[in-house]
Amino acid sequence: MSLLSDIVQAAKDSNKDWRKDIRRASFRGVPFAVYGGEGIFGRRIALHEYPGRDKPYIEDMGRSTRRIRLSGFLVSNSLVYGGGDAKAQRDAMVDAVERPGPGVLVHPTLGELIVNVPDGGLQVIERWDMGRYFELSFIFIEYGQHIFPATAPSKVSLLDKLAKKLHLSAALDFARKVIGTVSKVVGKVMSAVNTVLNTVEGVIRFGKAVVGAVVNTVAGFAEVVGRVARDMRNVTSLGSLLTGNFGRYAHGNVSSALVKSQKATNSGATIDDLLASHTQNLAAVDRASATLSAAAANLDADGGDVFTAAAQALMDALVATIPDPGIAVSLLGELVSYQPVAFSSDSAIGNAQAIARDATSALLRRGAMAAMAQQVATYAPSSHDEAVALMGTVAGYLDAEILTAGDAGDDESYAALIGLRQDVVDYLSTAGATLPRLETFQFKTALPSLVMASRLYGDAARAEELVEQADPIHPAFMPTTVRVLSS
Repeated sequence: MSLLSDIVQAAKDSNKDWRKDIRRASFRGVPFAVYGGEGIFGRRIALHEYPGRDKPYIEDMGRSTRRIRLSGFLVSNSLVYGGGDAKAQRDAMVDAVERPGPGVLVHPTLGELIVNVPDGGLQVIERWDMGRYFELSFIFIEYGQHIFPATAPSKVSLLDKLAKKLHLSAALDFARKVIGTVSKVVGKVMSAVNTVLNTVEGVIRFGKAVVGAVVNTVAGFAEVVGRVARDMRNVTSLGSLLTGNFGRYAHGNVSSALVKSQKATNSGATIDDLLASHTQNLAAVDRASATLSAAAANLDADGGDVFTAAAQALMDALVATIPDPGIAVSLLGELVSYQPVAFSSDSAIGNAQAIARDATSALLRRGAMAAMAQQVATYAPSSHDEAVALMGTVAGYLDAEILTAGDAGDDESYAALIGLRQDVVDYLSTAGATLPRLETFQFKTALPSLVMASRLYGDAARAEELVEQADPIHPAFMPTTVRVLSS
């Protein structure tokens, strides 16, 4: 806005009749006229004085109770507020004041307030020479709700618990389909008994053919895990684990100029230490992958627990190689949507292989889904828009797996996925509710980041934040159109 337009607006405001902004006063819907009032505001303080000290220590205990005093009157058939007979108005006002609980006061300049009237808070003055007229004096005290302290579970810990529940549920559904309940039969083997055993023992009874399907599914998944673990972004984002400011390229959703870190950092670590640790984490992924492959190759009726534990250990090792949860959500997306190469066969063994393949891939996908949910708990969105986008991404993956689990009859996993989705949405909705939105700003010429931060926020210290969001060629020449935080 130009200086001339500011002057014109100020002139218009000065000529505006202030009486038009005054609201008609009432309490609990009973109107009355006001000719004056006062408000008492301030802070509650505890004054601490000590011997030998000239200045006291003042302890701030919060805002003081607001008290509003109004002086007014009631008159019969007022031309301003109406009201009818003055005595009937007085009786209605007395009834409103003596009614229990808080009421709504419409203050002429403060607007609607929730207040109580204390003992003696209404004085009604009437004189023999002032017929059809009552003078009023009010004392109103602001009303506060009776709220007790309440404990609420940590959303981060709740997400972690639900993710672990998904691990367990996926393992149970896998064991039910592939391993089944093993029963030992002693004595004659009858066809009817064989039929029952074939139902309860799962498809593992077909032996090497089914184990081969599990091994092939694991091999394809392990290939994707290796590619994710060695993604170059995992190396370039190691700087986000360092304390201090190392520029926009070292920032991420863990350690950012915009938000406070939700993931612990080692204040004494150097980049060499982090690179060495990352190399060790990659080796751990390779070992976990080999352990899972070996467990798949040795899968039998007694090896279900070993296999499912190895699958979870692989995901734990993989997550340790990804320092930035924002990158983790992106990379894990390939794993949570993993589908093995399909093959069709009408034979009993072919059907058993298909069941084993689908059950194994579901176990591995849901392990990756649980790991993604745990990364969401450490993700620190910088804006409302970022939180909403993340919620849409993760909820989309969850919706697809919920549909798959429902179609496959995996009741345990279905229930766990539903609970996890609800908590992810609640967590990100709460996190994004208090964050500013992104907004597009346009400037006539390229400005230095310090100048732009001062113009947008009145705080040049937020220049680094603008640089991170706008990603200019050089901070001295910011783009003329930027999409940054609105406040």
